[in-house]
Amino acid sequence: MKALRFHMNIPKTVLTRVLGTFSKRAFTAGFAPVALEEIPDARVRGDEWVVFAPTLTGICGSDQKQVQLKGHFDNPISGIISFPHVLGHETVGTIAEVGSAVTRVKPRDRVVVNPWLPCEPRGISPVCPSCAEGHLSLCHNFDSGGLSAGLHLGNCADAPGAYAPRVALHESQVFKLPDDVSDEQAVLADPFAVSFHAVLKDPPDGDEPTVLVYGAGTIGLAAIAAVRVVKPRARIVVIARYPQQVEAARRLGAAEVFTFRKGRQIVDAIAKLTGARPWGSRWHGLPMLAGGVDAAYDTICSPQTIEIGLRIVRPRGILSIIGVEAPKRFEWTPIYFKEIRVVGANAFGVEEFRGVRKHAIEHYVDLCASGEVDLSSLVTHRFRLDDWREAMRKAIDKRSGCVKVAFAFA
Repeated sequence: MKALRFHMNIPKTVLTRVLGTFSKRAFTAGFAPVALEEIPDARVRGDEWVVFAPTLTGICGSDQKQVQLKGHFDNPISGIISFPHVLGHETVGTIAEVGSAVTRVKPRDRVVVNPWLPCEPRGISPVCPSCAEGHLSLCHNFDSGGLSAGLHLGNCADAPGAYAPRVALHESQVFKLPDDVSDEQAVLADPFAVSFHAVLKDPPDGDEPTVLVYGAGTIGLAAIAAVRVVKPRARIVVIARYPQQVEAARRLGAAEVFTFRKGRQIVDAIAKLTGARPWGSRWHGLPMLAGGVDAAYDTICSPQTIEIGLRIVRPRGILSIIGVEAPKRFEWTPIYFKEIRVVGANAFGVEEFRGVRKHAIEHYVDLCASGEVDLSSLVTHRFRLDDWREAMRKAIDKRSGCVKVAFAFA
């Protein structure tokens, strides 16, 4: 079968990075270290494994960054990734085959996938302390057990991702879908669960907090929906960049959407919105606010956005780091001066919500079925896998009007 696979090839990586400074098309050209290749057909790996047939697979921001070679060789996460690997982890589809001991699903069931590869898919028993507590994305064994190193589908050589017509999965990774939850809703399960985990883990105080969502890509837009279900009376402020993001943010419940790019404009706007007093630097730099938003969920996480977030979060407020970007120096004085809680939020696992403790994706399916959350309109473009170059270019260039680009297999 054909699958979109990434190879760690240093000469190609260096060449593509150089050429990519002149044209983004270099990242999908024939010499780039990613290509549509023939690989062995997916098979049932064991008694508790299934073969899954995607119908719709989203292009995640992390996939875009990998194709654009935005990884960093000193990043410790690189030690728990293996190559070559088939990309793709946001996916919905049907069960094609099942192992002899599978009880959760049967052939032809529609399912949504949890892509993470913690202890259970790796055949490790007893599971590590994190997995035992349901913190599956904090597993201690991402480089151990019956699979090669890898956090989730799409970065593990032994667990090819869903940019392919068939995928082998452990039964713990699949969740059945009711008929009234569409593929377009289900394919957003992973990004919603990421934002849902961040908001549940570190919610803002009070019943009517003012919350900032920094960035309006898929994770940011999902964060708006997550805040709405966790804190229904919150005033949500969003920093977006493109017209389609502004429209989507407002549709999902944002009270204010700013398109400012400059830090001073953002600080001034939040000061006016919250009635906070700005304290300016005596010499240079941005002011920080004595007051501000109760919590900020940063889905971009560049040094610039983190620094701005620290300046506009109120004393003892929350700055939640949801995204990943390259490190660089920034002014962090407000962390200790305002006693801000800067917290990381890594993917998702078993979450407690409204007194019920179960997997975040199961909560999402329930929210979709009840009508409380509907992210289906975020899927704006579909491509065949053969057209992966055009699909990636569309996803990377947000000026194209896209929000979520996906590969359609049916």
